[in-house]
Amino acid sequence: MSRIAKADVNAALSLVARQLIKSGGADGKVSRADVKKALTELPRAQRGLADIFFRFVDNRDFKAGAQVTAKDINKAVAYAKEHMIAKYDLNENGLSKEEITKMSLTGKRAVELAKALKASGAGAD
Repeated sequence: MSRIAKADVNAALSLVARQLIKSGGADGKVSRADVKKALTELPRAQRGLADIFFRFVDNRDFKAGAQVTAKDINKAVAYAKEHMIAKYDLNENGLSKEEITKMSLTGKRAVELAKALKASGAGAD
């Protein structure tokens, strides 16, 4: 298996983050109901990452009555890029199969989406 570039994985994560933010609509708040509806409308390849990433964001700074906003999602993306993706490619030559097996479920789903996007010829941006 060939390595996958962190940039491709980061782009996949950013794509899903934009989709989650978009699902929130004009009020700027992304509810569980918004995401549940969006999951049925997203391309199949994006659903796994969108679901697990929203759960990560929703639970990350949980407080009673808290709402997920675009700011929360963008902060979580920055955290994920550094701690869930870059952390595993220490030698800066792309993520190997062994490095991917050590990643969290969110990181693995981002890798899966990046591979699917690359295979289809579609870019994440």
